[in-house]
Amino acid sequence: MPHSVRIPINNTYAKGGYCARVHIGHHQHPVNLVLDTGSSTLAVHNGSYKPEHDTTLQPTSLAQDVIYGKGGWYGPVVTTRVRMGLPGHSAALNKVKVAVTCKEQAQSFVDADGILGLAYSGLNPAYDLEQYLQANQVSPAHSYPFLMNAAQQDKSVHQYRQFLHQYPRRQLTPYFTQLEEQGVVANQFALLTHRSSIYQTDSCCPLAKLAAHHLNQGLFVLGKPKLHLDLYREPFRSIKVLDDKYYNVELLGLQLGEGQSLEAPRLQSNEQPGYRTNAIIDSGSTLVVLPQALFQALMEQFYAINPDFQALLAPFQTFSGEEAGIPLAKLNLSDWPPLHLDFTGEQGMPVRLTLKPETYWQAHAPKSNQAYFKITTVPDWPNQSILGLPLLNNYYCLFDRSTGGTGTIRFATKRDFSGHLLGHLSKEFSHLKPDN
Repeated sequence: MPHSVRIPINNTYAKGGYCARVHIGHHQHPVNLVLDTGSSTLAVHNGSYKPEHDTTLQPTSLAQDVIYGKGGWYGPVVTTRVRMGLPGHSAALNKVKVAVTCKEQAQSFVDADGILGLAYSGLNPAYDLEQYLQANQVSPAHSYPFLMNAAQQDKSVHQYRQFLHQYPRRQLTPYFTQLEEQGVVANQFALLTHRSSIYQTDSCCPLAKLAAHHLNQGLFVLGKPKLHLDLYREPFRSIKVLDDKYYNVELLGLQLGEGQSLEAPRLQSNEQPGYRTNAIIDSGSTLVVLPQALFQALMEQFYAINPDFQALLAPFQTFSGEEAGIPLAKLNLSDWPPLHLDFTGEQGMPVRLTLKPETYWQAHAPKSNQAYFKITTVPDWPNQSILGLPLLNNYYCLFDRSTGGTGTIRFATKRDFSGHLLGHLSKEFSHLKPDN
C-alpha cells in the first residue's frame, strides 16, 4: 500500500535551492541533494558518496551527463539502494540508477552533494559505453570504476558530451518514477518552502546556524500530499501540465497590482520542438526568468507606479550569475504591489497565482540587511518563462502526476509545518562535515 512521507529540506547548501537528506548505498551514507523539478537524473558527487565502500553497488556500462544553466557534470551510472526520510518514516528502494560524477563544472551543485531530478523520464537519458569499454579491453565492460580514473578525465564536460552522445542512448527510469511504479509512494509529491535565497542572520553566521533557522527550512512530501491537512488550507488552484518534457504549463500573462495585464509571448515556431510551452514550473531555479520583452514591459509598469523604483531595480536588469543586493533600508515592501500570474487551468479556464512582494524581493539576501530582486531575464532567452521558487514559496505546491496523462500542479494556501518537526529538521541537517 503506497504511503506518504514527510522529508525535511533546507536551502543553505544550494544557496537558495532546497536540498533533501538522502541515504545512499549499503552504508546509507547521507548526502544533501537538490530537489529539481526541472531535471530527472539522480547524481551524486563521488567524494560525497564514497561508492568504493558501497557493497550494494552494481556497476553498469552506462554513463550520463547533464548541462545546466550554470554548471554541468558527467560520470558513470551504478545501481544501489536509496532511502529518503527520517528513521521510521522513510521511503526506500533497491537497484536505483545513480550517476556518480567524475568531473563537474564549478557551481554545478554549489555546496550540495548532488541533485535529485523530479521530472519525467524524457530528461533522464544515459549512453551505453559497452562498445567503447570493450575496445579499451575493460573486462567486465563497466563504466565504474573505469571512468573515475584520472586518465579518463582529460576532457571538459562539454567535450565529453560530444564523445558520449555518439554511443547508444538508453532512457532510464527516474528515482521518483521508480518509487511510484513499485508501489512505495503514490504518484504525487509536494513542496512547502519559504525562501528562494538563504535568510542571512549576520555576516559571520556559521552554516549550521543558518540551516537551523526556520525560514531556511521546508518540507518535501512524497506521496499523497493532500493527507497532510496541517500543511495547507483549501481550495487548491490547479494548473494543467501540458507536456511532460518538463512540468510544462501555459502562462497567459502577468498583472502588476491593479495595472494593465501583460500578455505572455508565445513560443516561436522554431522554439516549439525544444521548449514545448511558454512556461515551466522549476523548483531548481531560485529565480523567475522572463522573456526579455515581457520583462521590460513589467519593469516599465514598476517605474510607472513609482519613479523611485527605477533606481532600486537598476542592478537587476539582467542575470549576472551572482547575487548582489541593495541596502535593505532603501526598500519599503508596503510600497510594492503583488504580481499576479495567469495560467491555463486544469479545466481550461484561467487560474491566477500571486507572487507577494516579500517573495519577489528577498530580504536579508545575499547578506544580512540587503535585499535581492528575484525576477530577471537572460539575453537571447526564448519566449519561455522559468517559474522557480519565488512563485512556489507562496504556496503549498502539489505535483499530481496521476491525473490527465501529463498531470496537474495544484497550489493551496500554505500553513507552517508543525512546530514539533523543527527539532527534527535542525538535527537532520546538523551533522554534515564542514566542507560539505
